[in-house]
Amino acid sequence: MWELTEILIMPQENQRKLNRLIRRYGPQEVQLVLETFQKRASSAELISNEASVYRAYRLAFARFGGDRPFLSAQEYSDLSLEHAKLNIKRTFKAAISGKPSTRERELRDLLLIDATWDDITPPAVPPRPSDFDAPLTGAYDYPVRTLLEWGWDLDDERAKNNARNTNKWWPAIEDLARMALDGGLLNGWPGERASWAPYHALNMLGRLRAHQVAGRLLGLLGQENDWLSDRLAVAWGQMGPQAEPPLWEYVDVGRASVKNAERGAEQRAIVMLGLANIAEANPKRWSSIIGKLTDLLRHASADDAEANAYIVYLLERLEATEAADAIVDAFEQGKVDTKIIDLESVSILDWDDPALYDRLYGSDEE
Repeated sequence: MWELTEILIMPQENQRKLNRLIRRYGPQEVQLVLETFQKRASSAELISNEASVYRAYRLAFARFGGDRPFLSAQEYSDLSLEHAKLNIKRTFKAAISGKPSTRERELRDLLLIDATWDDITPPAVPPRPSDFDAPLTGAYDYPVRTLLEWGWDLDDERAKNNARNTNKWWPAIEDLARMALDGGLLNGWPGERASWAPYHALNMLGRLRAHQVAGRLLGLLGQENDWLSDRLAVAWGQMGPQAEPPLWEYVDVGRASVKNAERGAEQRAIVMLGLANIAEANPKRWSSIIGKLTDLLRHASADDAEANAYIVYLLERLEATEAADAIVDAFEQGKVDTKIIDLESVSILDWDDPALYDRLYGSDEE
């Protein structure tokens, strides 16, 4: 893995080095590592990446945690930062990095960084500690209670196939929404199959296009140990245009109360990503959604720079060239957090246009 990482980030003569790895480890092992890299890269999302990363840890812990302590989202974030600093310091200290320190090895173990190789890592399902505390779990009737047994196999195809039986699942939509928001399950012990039911319930709601509960699902935003909110935008995108009204209302109220730190920028970004997903899946809504996002940016305050950066990111993702002027204006007015996205990263601008270049950087005569 480390040798392949070096090849990927330092590509000079990479084919020769890749061939050497294949001869040393065999094509199957090299392919396994490459697929893991690709899976991680494809799952990365600028918006709400923390939830997907913590879910990956939670999933690894459920399968390989053993007698390790279970980390909260904040503990996981803090220890990940500590590990990254140690790793970077060691890697760049010398041309050839030395062995990890005792603390770095301890952190790798706690964070389950190496528990990603399903073919060689022995399973170690962690037993629930006697002092583990979680809210009471709700009771569910058939068919929703079957999701309690689906466990940590997060295969979305199962939800897709089940949702085809609308006669069976449509009457259960309210129970599915209740399960997705169930605090006892969301904060349950990862090693128990039932604790993964909110993930499956949310997938089912998306596949069933259950737009009538789109607003209720906003309750998943801002959870203390969030491992699910990144999936909201996917579900809303599947629900379609009828899910839009409560999402726009949430964004508008959040924009109006930005100085009070209500409905934070990342939470609104998830909602706007859901709206962008609706636009991508429904061409007839494309222009309207892009227009509303552009208006949000045009009338935004510099106090809301983080949320404005996410709007720019989404307009870029939607290839909304019609928003180019509003984007340039926002950057010129200092309304965009450039730590999230800078102007040079916005490819939908016509960078070959001399007028744009002069506007941004001044003409040679000036």
